[in-house]
Amino acid sequence: MESNKRTLAKTISWETFHLIGVAGIIAVVTYLITGEIEYEYATLGALGYILWEAVGYYIHERLWTKIKLK
Repeated sequence: MESNKRTLAKTISWETFHLIGVAGIIAVVTYLITGEIEYEYATLGALGYILWEAVGYYIHERLWTKIKLK
């Protein structure tokens, strides 16, 4: 069984990887949609997405530790 500490470490490492890749793409797309010169909306959208995904990933991993597959 995987520990909470290990799941949290996996969540942080995955989100760090995601921050560099996917969040950058989201920031650019949000910037293109809003047309704002300031990056506030793009940054807020990317950070909100990262937070939402981190919580979902952690819950997903914890649920999978409870499933017994043969």
